[in-house]
Order: sequence, then structure tokens, then C-alpha cells
Amino acid sequence: MKIGFIGAGRVGFTMGKYLTEHGCMVTGYFSRTPEHAMEAAKFTDTNYYEDVRELIKNSDAVILTVSDNAISSVFESISMLPELAGKIVCHTSGATSSLVFNCNTCQVYGYSIHPIYAISDKHKSYKNFSNAFITIEGSPEHLDEIVVLFRDTGLKVGVTSPDSKMKYHAASVYVSNLVCGLFGAGIELLKECGFDDESAVTALGPLFRDNAIGAYENGPVNQLTGPLERNDISTVSGHLDVLDGNKKELYIAASKEVLSLAEKKNPERDYGEMKDLLMAVE
Repeated sequence: MKIGFIGAGRVGFTMGKYLTEHGCMVTGYFSRTPEHAMEAAKFTDTNYYEDVRELIKNSDAVILTVSDNAISSVFESISMLPELAGKIVCHTSGATSSLVFNCNTCQVYGYSIHPIYAISDKHKSYKNFSNAFITIEGSPEHLDEIVVLFRDTGLKVGVTSPDSKMKYHAASVYVSNLVCGLFGAGIELLKECGFDDESAVTALGPLFRDNAIGAYENGPVNQLTGPLERNDISTVSGHLDVLDGNKKELYIAASKEVLSLAEKKNPERDYGEMKDLLMAVE
């Protein structure tokens, strides 16, 4: 399968580089910013296209690696091109389903191919992209073919459905973006205790890193420690006394989820008073 990319940002760079390094045929890149497409083509040792028609013509599948809010408009701009008829069209959004490619006037096979992976650097993220989990949904005609293509590069792949995409994406946000928010809140609290940015990160970094690794390797229930898990009412009450505003709301909301893990870890322990404490401060 020959794959072309429309869009040359971090996802396009990363996925294109990874695929080419694992034996896949990538035709090249087209972008509304030609310099970006040129850079991506050079980075992946593929072709730069000035005309999107030529990219589509030379590709069996076209992957739109554009922002979520641009998927619909980009597809609309190419949907009437005769070169697109019968082609596979994909995007890489976690929140948008393949139904965005439903078209009464053109015959394409639409798919969502979403990597559960934080792509932060367009030149470096491909190096660890093998750690990504790829979730695919779309038309049944070529679904198995696309799954096999990505599995053959060494990636773990799962199949989902269009109606579950938003909840699926929320799950990814919980363990990626929201975790960054929690880490940032912890840093800000240490700064209120007299730490500067660097010392706060130095102090909390190993705890953050090793706990994340432990939760992944051992599971969140087995990894759980702390005052909520040990049912330490006085410590949690003290935390609530010194927190306010968004940080207090965040602490309470996260604590309720932690408490559900604690009950699984210690089914013999009565967390009723802890629940009452968290409910009382709402």
C-alpha cells in the first residue's frame, strides 16, 4: 500500500518517518505551507508534492495529518477530485470518527488511525513511536488490511467503533494531558512553599516518573499509596484546609477516583468517613 500525507506537522513527520523505517511505501507530502512539506519529504526521504492531485494519484491511501478542526474542510476540498475515487482516506484524530469522510458524491473508504502516544517533537518522537498503541476504526472493506499494515511494523493495534471515539479520546486525555495538569499543580504548590521552578521539578520529578512507571507495570490499584489509601482522615482534612480554588476542586475530584481504587485494594477497610469528608467540602 502506497501512503501519502496531507499535512506536515508533528504527527505527519513522526508517522511518515516510522513507516518508512519499517518498510512501508510512503509516497510523500503535500501541505498548504510548501516549506513544511519540503522539510517532511527530506526528513523521510520521500517526495514533496506541489499539487495535491499528484499526491493522491500516486497513493493508495491518503492520511490527513492536520488539526482536528481542519479535517472536514480539507476533506471537502479534495472530495470532488476524480483522483480520490476509490481511495482510502484516513485521519489521525482521537476525538473525530471516520464518519467525517461520509460523502454522497464521492466513493472513498474512510478510517481513523489514532496513535495513543504523546508526539511532542517532529524530529525525535518517531524514535520511540514503537511504544504507541494504534486505534483504528472505519469502513469494513479495508479495515483488516490497515490493521495488518500497522501490526507488521511492530505496533500494537486495536479496533474500535465510531460511536465510542469521544469517550475513547477522553480516556487518553486522562492519562496524558490531565496528568500534566496534576504535575503542574504540584509544582505550583511547592513554589508556594518557597521552591523555585527548577528545585520543584527536581523534587517531584522522580516521584512522578517512578509512580507512572509503577502504575503501568503493576496496575494503578497495586501502585496506590498515600493518605487516601491508608484512610488517613486527619492528613486529607489538613490538605483540604490549606487548598483553595481550582486546586482544591482538583484535589477533591481526583481523590474520589483514588478512593475507588483504594476500595479495590483494601476491600476490608471502611472508607465511609473519608467519603463523607470529600462530599462535605463540595
